[in-house]
Amino acid sequence: METIEYIDSYFQQTMNEDERRVFEKKCEEDNAFAQEVAIYIMTRESLREELLQQKQAAWRIKNIIDELPFIPTLKKSLANRWITYVAAACLVLAASVYFFETNPSPKKLAENYIKTNYSNLSLTMDASRDSLQLGIDAYNNKEYDKALRLFNGIEKNDTQNSDAKKYAGITYMQKEEYDSALLQFDALSKMKGLFSNSGDFLKAVALMGRNKPGDRDKAKMLLQKVLSQKEEGSDKAEEWEKKL
Repeated sequence: METIEYIDSYFQQTMNEDERRVFEKKCEEDNAFAQEVAIYIMTRESLREELLQQKQAAWRIKNIIDELPFIPTLKKSLANRWITYVAAACLVLAASVYFFETNPSPKKLAENYIKTNYSNLSLTMDASRDSLQLGIDAYNNKEYDKALRLFNGIEKNDTQNSDAKKYAGITYMQKEEYDSALLQFDALSKMKGLFSNSGDFLKAVALMGRNKPGDRDKAKMLLQKVLSQKEEGSDKAEEWEKKL
């Protein structure tokens, strides 16, 4: 019988009395097996959900174990041994949950930024032009394919239209088509004579969202450039540069 099936049969109470005694004796004498049992306990769905919901699970683990139906049937020494193993595992899991929540990945940072800042596009001074306005309306209605057709159409007829490039890139990011977004933002970053240019910063956002090998370092370099040259997005760049 596979180890997991063997352990499960104990807690499902499908063993007879002799088999249960053998199981408990094995737990007392075989440290490796006892640890496997501890892992089984920890990964039970009810315990796992509790751990994920409660940051202080390590301090509450004994109470959680006591609430599980099989604990009263175990020997006290055996239960204490399992509690020790599980508590150690909980400390690792709780620390991991805290670390990842307080240090989100580059991809998560980018996704949150896009969601917060680009759920809708605002009007600009150039947005009075019909095609650009229609593209913005389509974007705000989450008709991203239609918005792209309009923005790309504007670009084709007016290669110096910075808004069309920016909006097309943002739309591609909403569709998680980061390669296409990067092409737009790269072209935007190279445009001269703009009062404000967010191309480098948005390239960093797209790289963080794409999150391929090497993208993190490229994004960090771009954020450092944004900071050093005080480009658009420098406030957020300062915050993110410390986290990458």
